[in-house]
Amino acid sequence: MMFWLRLIPVVFFSFSAISLFMYQGIEIFNAVTDYFNNKK
Repeated sequence: MMFWLRLIPVVFFSFSAISLFMYQGIEIFNAVTDYFNNKK
């Protein structure tokens, strides 16, 4: 039981960190594509 109680916060923090990095990656990708589209 203690194993699961320790696992839940680790999984939660990992999931939130991954979703945050994904969101930032998408934002950066959109910014780069906008930059190249405006350059033409």
